[in-house]
Amino acid sequence: MATLTAEISVVLDPRAEDADELRGNGPDVGPLRGKTIGLKTDEFWFAWDWVAEEWAAALRADGAEVVIWRERMPQGVATPLSVADFDQFTSQVDAVVTGLANCGSCTWVAVRAGMAALEREFPTVFVATTHFERLSRVLSEEGGWSDIRMAILPYPLEGKPEDEIRQIARQAYPSLLVSMGAVV
Repeated sequence: MATLTAEISVVLDPRAEDADELRGNGPDVGPLRGKTIGLKTDEFWFAWDWVAEEWAAALRADGAEVVIWRERMPQGVATPLSVADFDQFTSQVDAVVTGLANCGSCTWVAVRAGMAALEREFPTVFVATTHFERLSRVLSEEGGWSDIRMAILPYPLEGKPEDEIRQIARQAYPSLLVSMGAVV
């Protein structure tokens, strides 16, 4: 006669962190005057370069210093974050604005840098186009960060005339300040 044995199955939760372990959105930047704001760009989007230039000018006008770091993407692909380059960048700044989340791989590049800045306790804002806001939030949540600070730009952004993109950047600047928790 055959013997039946009971098997116990365990279902594992595939999420990176439990909801109880998620961290918030990092500290506010506070007063801008005298702070150095780091804008992290990459080699993917001309539009993001123009936005960063406009925001850098506005931040300087509001009393901040600005460092723009262009993360190199060998052969135009998302690669592991260069820790040495990132260390050098963050050694010069008090807060980080990382972008542009505007496609799958570039969203990962921007979010990865933002999470690294948050791990170092920098006030951090993630910049995404409307189409990639949700992916940015999902990636950061899976990395343990809930309710990240975001500045949202319209989609599509790339391909618009430069003067139109610069106007969009100037119009979005006040929302960047709110996202940063900045005081002018």
